[in-house]
Amino acid sequence: MKNLFFNNLLLFGIGLILVAGCNNPNKTRENKGTTSSGQEAYVEVETFDAVKIKDQIVETIRKMPSEKEIATLLNDAGASYIIDLTVPPEQAEKLMTEADQSFGLGLYSFDLLYASVYNRGDMAAEISDVSEQIIDDLGLRDELISSKDYLGRIKENADNVDSLDYLVTQDLNHFHQQMSEGDQPDVYALSVIGSNVEGLYILSQSTLLANNNSKMLAVMSKQTERVKLVFTLLELMSGDENIQPYYEQFKPVVAIFEENQEITETELSEIATLMEAFRENILK
Repeated sequence: MKNLFFNNLLLFGIGLILVAGCNNPNKTRENKGTTSSGQEAYVEVETFDAVKIKDQIVETIRKMPSEKEIATLLNDAGASYIIDLTVPPEQAEKLMTEADQSFGLGLYSFDLLYASVYNRGDMAAEISDVSEQIIDDLGLRDELISSKDYLGRIKENADNVDSLDYLVTQDLNHFHQQMSEGDQPDVYALSVIGSNVEGLYILSQSTLLANNNSKMLAVMSKQTERVKLVFTLLELMSGDENIQPYYEQFKPVVAIFEENQEITETELSEIATLMEAFRENILK
């Protein structure tokens, strides 16, 4: 009787383990077709979970140069503000998936920095509206807007140059603080990738369009560390099958910077083409 009790208990325990395994949120069942006996065949596949690599994501972002540095160096080099290089506000409506919205939040984040450095309060106000909508779509209002409402204050102070620069900088700092402490490291990683991609895109296109671009080529030559860290973030996120293509697409960009200490017109043309294609892939 006692043996029967323990045998039943053992079987019950095994059953619980099997049920727990089947309900593991980090695994999914993948259909492998029909067997010769006519039964559906499934295998358990590990699913990507960014929370497991949150510390690596946060540490990589911590090492990354500020995106504002690109806009500031462009301005210091005498480059003009080119509105046509920024993402149109209406493009936000086409960002349907969480990955698209996360990338998009980053793209608009750099555009906001770009506008503030060039004292374009009109554009900063418009971008703030768009950014706020994406934040709502991502379900991050409490984390990124409610406590400080920097985006609202940016719109209110669009004509005040000193306040605009201060508020945009504070908004960026607030974003990093909240996201590094939050539970959506995937959104954090993709948005930072997006902001740096937008910065590299605008830098490369502005340099191509400049009549005398020697100073801007020097700025481009200083982006190796940024490019490597963007690639590290893409590598960390490449376990997500939706992000894997972006990781592969960025490899040639890294190769150019690693193989050339100084970026010349030849490398610039390649980089500009690659960054434009990468950005278009996000906005497709």
